[in-house]
Amino acid sequence: MTSIVLTSDAFPTLMGTIRAHWAPIFLSPIEGAFERLVIGVAVTDQSGFVIEQANALERLRCLYGDNAEAAIFAAVVALEQLNDEFASRGFAAFSDTGLHVSGVEIGPVHDTEGRSLREIATSWMKATSSLYRHDVITGDTEDEGTAETLGVGGDGVDRLPRLVMDYVLRQDVAFSGFFRQDLIGAQRRRRSHEVTIDFAGSRLVANFGALQPGSITKSVDHIKRRLWDLKVDRDKDAGAFLSRHHELIVQMPSPHDPIFTDRQHAALKEAHRALEEQADQEQLRLRPLPTVQDIGQRVILAESGQIA
Repeated sequence: MTSIVLTSDAFPTLMGTIRAHWAPIFLSPIEGAFERLVIGVAVTDQSGFVIEQANALERLRCLYGDNAEAAIFAAVVALEQLNDEFASRGFAAFSDTGLHVSGVEIGPVHDTEGRSLREIATSWMKATSSLYRHDVITGDTEDEGTAETLGVGGDGVDRLPRLVMDYVLRQDVAFSGFFRQDLIGAQRRRRSHEVTIDFAGSRLVANFGALQPGSITKSVDHIKRRLWDLKVDRDKDAGAFLSRHHELIVQMPSPHDPIFTDRQHAALKEAHRALEEQADQEQLRLRPLPTVQDIGQRVILAESGQIA
């Protein structure tokens, strides 16, 4: 009797999905102990890779107190090193990463399918890691321009700039060259000290940030960093023949949004006031808008010269 051996190639791929490989990235905070935590998920296919990182490493402080700082540092350094490894070696990095950080290792590799590398990585992080937070402000669809997560993925790309880019390019694909290239899937190495500009057009230079009621401190810190990046870019433009308008566009709920309490609105108002004062000191514009659609329209009209 002839035996039949079935492999994944014998089954059809679902429409609109890709096949890829994924593996968890483990951290063992206590040397010699059996305890392991998932601090990231690496996903690759023939086109590239994504590493979705744990975005709630501060939770380690609840478990390990003062000893958590060493574990957090090890996780951050290892994830950056792995990002470099996968950027240069692709799939081969799964088996021989040459990690120089003790307590961090890549787990077993699995085959999977999904609509994108990012979706696969995010889904497995949500399913396997207690150090991953998936924050959503409200429950409407992305196409309707609702507030989305501030969480930063493994490639350093936060959600809001992607949503703004997707909206703008649906209106006019000619704007694609103005958005930073890693937003459209280009793999590149980025360091923490690099200046990040989300949109750099001929008239408008803009960064985007979300001011969220449930994570105001983190939101404000993120927006301050993006404001500093704008200042650096603006100062470089100082001697240019044609000056460009630099602004930080902040997504924040309308003050009349009934979803949030009076206390939350008051906290948002205070955070916005402090950010606006800092922007004024740097002679930059901080512009609050409630939805992705509003932000996208602002970008289109300002870059087209239809509004100042």
